[in-house]
Amino acid sequence: MSSQSHDLAIIGGGPGGYVTAIRAAHHGQRVALIEQHEPGGVCLHTGCIPTKTMAASAGLMRQAQAARLAGISIDPDANFLGQINLRRHDVVTALAKGIQHLISKNQVDLIPGRGRLDENGAIAVTTPDGQTVNIARPPALVLATGSRPTDIPIAPRDGHRILNSDDILTLEQKPGHLLILGGGYIGCEFASIFSQLGSQVTIIEMESRLLVGMDPDLAQILQRSFKRAGIAQHLGRRLETAVAEDNVQVTLDDGTKLEGDQLLVAVGRTPNTENLGLDHAGIQLDGTAIRVNDRMETTVPGVFAIGDVTGQMQLAHVATAQGRVVVENLANPKANAAMDYDQIPAAVFTHPEIATIGLTETQATERGLPVQTGRFPFAAIGKALAEGNTEGFVKLIAHADTGRLLGGHIIGGHAAELIGQVTLAIKLGATAAQLTETIFAHPTLSEAVLEAAEGTFGQATHAARR
Repeated sequence: MSSQSHDLAIIGGGPGGYVTAIRAAHHGQRVALIEQHEPGGVCLHTGCIPTKTMAASAGLMRQAQAARLAGISIDPDANFLGQINLRRHDVVTALAKGIQHLISKNQVDLIPGRGRLDENGAIAVTTPDGQTVNIARPPALVLATGSRPTDIPIAPRDGHRILNSDDILTLEQKPGHLLILGGGYIGCEFASIFSQLGSQVTIIEMESRLLVGMDPDLAQILQRSFKRAGIAQHLGRRLETAVAEDNVQVTLDDGTKLEGDQLLVAVGRTPNTENLGLDHAGIQLDGTAIRVNDRMETTVPGVFAIGDVTGQMQLAHVATAQGRVVVENLANPKANAAMDYDQIPAAVFTHPEIATIGLTETQATERGLPVQTGRFPFAAIGKALAEGNTEGFVKLIAHADTGRLLGGHIIGGHAAELIGQVTLAIKLGATAAQLTETIFAHPTLSEAVLEAAEGTFGQATHAARR
């Protein structure tokens, strides 16, 4: 391979890496994409897509079980996990083929193997057959090596009884009782899925509530919904011991003892920064993550990092957005593109679904911003009543002086789709008043966004008057 063959090299082919490669190719750059597995990364193979496919199947089961009122029933004790796994495999395979096609169509050079920076300034690629190929480093390099599930010594993973979020996708039988350590979005999503599949589920979380970092009103509704679904929650409790034998036995810091068939450890993800040659390249870390600025530049000129490896919001669309910033600045140095994490939405695919963007009330107050809020329940929305899915609400945060929208928080049906409207409004710097001047179709769930915007003035049309 010629030392002058590329303008940009990317190590890591996840949603950050492969999208960056394609967008750079659109700008006429010659791109090398180095990936040791199939392109698509964690999101496609063990993260977003597999879990959302499972969540979709669980949602269909929920609807089928609700259909008993119409005389339609399914066996609540049946094991559907094998069939769900087959469908998940088909979905992932189809998307993986699509990514491969896009990479090829855009003439990105896909180099199989694990890449790292060597002492001579080149990129050393260890190929699948164990050989090492050295590639001259081009003018720009992007590190997009992702993350992995965090392991903890107190509950060592064995892949059989003590699992991480990758392992649990390999289960062929639903657990009779699934213990989950961690009440973040990963733990909550799997709790929702396996509860619907018929497993008894218990969540252990050291904080006093689920989904710390999100608006506490969302967590309150989710905790209440989980309780109704029979999901046990030990909040404000720390795991003291975990013993895996014929089952898993755990002890909490208050002396509570629990037993389950499996323990899922879902306490976060660790950036993949080992064996990348960062030290001799002069690339600095913040803890275990690569240090970057808002232009995704590392401490070495011409070297960028995007995605989970930066320790920012560990979401696929964040990695993609970061990659776009890199490409825009490479294509036009005067562009000065930069990340604004207040404009990044996030979704949790539990039942009920959750989506959020921007600031919470607490975060706005900590920044010294005066706020006014509007909250409107789905129970007062005609479409939600028609669908029989009335749990939850839309909550908007606006600047009290300017009316500019600062944040949006939704829990309920189709929350991840509805948040797009609020995301666009925040991106465009819209005010709550401008939202109230927007016409929303009727009957739709999105009318709750309109009513919440009106609520920031205390004038929601369909709110009950006190």
